[in-house]
Amino acid sequence: MKRASETEVGRSMQPLASRYAGRTVVAIGAHPDDLEIGIGGTLAKLQLGGARVVMVVASVPKDFEVRMAEARRGAQILGCELEVLLDGGPRRIEDIKTCELVELLDDVIRRHEPAAVLTHSKADFHNDHLLVYNACLPTQRLGHFDFFSYHPTNCRPVPIAFHPRAYVDVSETIDAKMHAITAHASQFGGRGLDTEMYREFAHVQGRMIGVPYAEGVDVVRMLLA
Repeated sequence: MKRASETEVGRSMQPLASRYAGRTVVAIGAHPDDLEIGIGGTLAKLQLGGARVVMVVASVPKDFEVRMAEARRGAQILGCELEVLLDGGPRRIEDIKTCELVELLDDVIRRHEPAAVLTHSKADFHNDHLLVYNACLPTQRLGHFDFFSYHPTNCRPVPIAFHPRAYVDVSETIDAKMHAITAHASQFGGRGLDTEMYREFAHVQGRMIGVPYAEGVDVVRMLLA
């Protein structure tokens, strides 16, 4: 079987940028650093391809000012906008009713009218991440946007049964992803945790599609025209 040339591989990856160019993509995470870890390379790639990317953080559970400054820096590195749902001080997702969280996310969808939404996965093991994922599901009734879930996020390696159905080549944006992750110094450097595992994991994901680095996503809903 003939091996695809680099040109052919590059051509096959191009539609991601053109699919959302000039349109809005909304990425939703439970806390600061979730989006950088889970899908940072993809967000940077979308932004470079001409998409408007809005990073929505549901809550900041503690150290509000420190973590907000880190979140703003991470979004800036990726070239994205930042919004916080439960703003104004430390809040926990578990402290609000599910219907209230759904209403807040509904407002995000109505305001931005996204072409795509990326959020946590049903395979996640953090309860607050699952609350966000489940609250995102009903927003699909508001529009016909593509819907993706990213790999469960964690600060330490944990075995997780997550099986991507699509992959994004992030070879050109892996450094931006890593830089954005390290912007969250309170969660990593301040706790003596190494961030290089995220680069290593992206390298393993890349092997799945024959590129240096990739991020895998699950496809909840996608329009193929």
